[in-house]
Amino acid sequence: MTKYREILRLKSLGFSDRNIARSCSVSRNTVRRVIDKATEMDVSWPLDFGMTDGALEELLFPSNKSATDRRLPVSGK
Repeated sequence: MTKYREILRLKSLGFSDRNIARSCSVSRNTVRRVIDKATEMDVSWPLDFGMTDGALEELLFPSNKSATDRRLPVSGK
């Protein structure tokens, strides 16, 4: 799982995207995508105490995992 909190924390300390990527074991593109999305959504460090990586991921990159969004197979007669 991507360490969203750690990416934002290190960026607030002034680390480069390359160093953050190395530290968090993700690509520089992932770091940039997280930072850009956080800036767009006005999310910055320090985060609320209850903001876990999972909650932060859902906030920044919401997923549509609802079963109702999928087409159901049509049964043949």
